Amino acid sequence: MPTPHSKLRDRLLDAYRPCVSFAGVCREMRWEPNAGHIPRGFCGATSRLEDVQLVLVVAEPGNPQPDEHHAASPNEAFQSAYDFAYASFRDGRDLFHRNIRHILDLCWPGDDFDAHMRRTWITESVLCSARTEGGNVPKAIGMACRALYLEKQLELVPNAVVAALGSKAANRLAGLTIVSAFAVAPPGCNFNGARESWQAIADEVRRRAA
Repeated sequence: MPTPHSKLRDRLLDAYRPCVSFAGVCREMRWEPNAGHIPRGFCGATSRLEDVQLVLVVAEPGNPQPDEHHAASPNEAFQSAYDFAYASFRDGRDLFHRNIRHILDLCWPGDDFDAHMRRTWITESVLCSARTEGGNVPKAIGMACRALYLEKQLELVPNAVVAALGSKAANRLAGLTIVSAFAVAPPGCNFNGARESWQAIADEVRRRAA
């Protein structure tokens, strides 16, 4: 299984010690490795950081898949989360993953998934699952995760197009230069204009690369 760039890995590894925020602002979020609940959802950046042209930011992980279980040690948990996400996107496990693949195909038609992963970093605006899937996540949690992890990831790829998929992600990226698009999971992915908004991401990637 490919691995992400070591600098991105280093920016995320503190989330697995586990994250200091579990003892404070994020105490309502979930840390249950045996049940699949660890910081997760990120994928890509398998080559040089300067090759990353697109960062896709989604809201937060949903409930783990039935077969999703992770180790508790930081290094093993990180790699387990990455491997699970990589396989899920590669195989188009559900509609969420297939819609991400569609966006990547719009950006670089004809390239395979491995090539897409060299050019893309997929991440979450909040790395952990909420108590209720799709439920409200307090603003303070989004701010904490942005300061500890999201901004540190984005600093490594300053020339990439940053696209927020859904209003949650867009709100958590407020103040940054982004492309705001519809979510890739239901119900947002079924709204009128969703596919046009994903095409706008690809248009900006090509414009920036020209």
